[in-house]
Amino acid sequence: MGSLYNREAFNSYVGGIEMNEKELANKYAELLAAKQRITLHPDNKGLEWKHNQLNTLYQDTVLKAKLPKEKLAEIEKQGEALHRQYEKEQEEARQYKETYKKNVLHNLEGTKEEKGYKEAYKQKVLEFLDKEQDEKQEINVEEEKREQEMAAFESRYGYEKVYALKKEVLGEIREMDLTPLQHEKLKEVEQDLEHEKQIKLGKSKKKNTEIEMEM
Repeated sequence: MGSLYNREAFNSYVGGIEMNEKELANKYAELLAAKQRITLHPDNKGLEWKHNQLNTLYQDTVLKAKLPKEKLAEIEKQGEALHRQYEKEQEEARQYKETYKKNVLHNLEGTKEEKGYKEAYKQKVLEFLDKEQDEKQEINVEEEKREQEMAAFESRYGYEKVYALKKEVLGEIREMDLTPLQHEKLKEVEQDLEHEKQIKLGKSKKKNTEIEMEM
């Protein structure tokens, strides 16, 4: 029983020493980080005060630990390694934030493009709803430009994105104050869109029929 007690006491004592060494290494790493911040911002009195506080705390801990110089040197090397790891993590975090920022800005730009595409498509559908079935409408410069912009968007983002946007547009138009004839034409547009989806996604073969307006 006595030997077991002694073993447990010894393990507890060793564990306490290891914990104190880890704590001391962490304090030294904090001190190095504070010193580095002063180097980067020499005129910042607040950082200088923080460094002095950490230095005092570290020196007090060293005195209380009463460690041999060799052991202290080893612990400080551990602290330096911790500091380098901290710097690495900070740099990785900075790079991650920068990458995330670029992705968000890219998505915002994409959202702007999506809105432009939806507006162009909406205008195209509304023009179709307003004209007579037999009417032959010449393509003007504005329509041509709109068609080019839509084609460019479709080539960049792929059909699944295009289909989703078109569905949103047709849903918005369906909520508008349409005449019975316009409702019928809108149904044609929706049917054409579903047919187009099947063709684009390879779920059906293209039929030899002409659609007045490709959606």
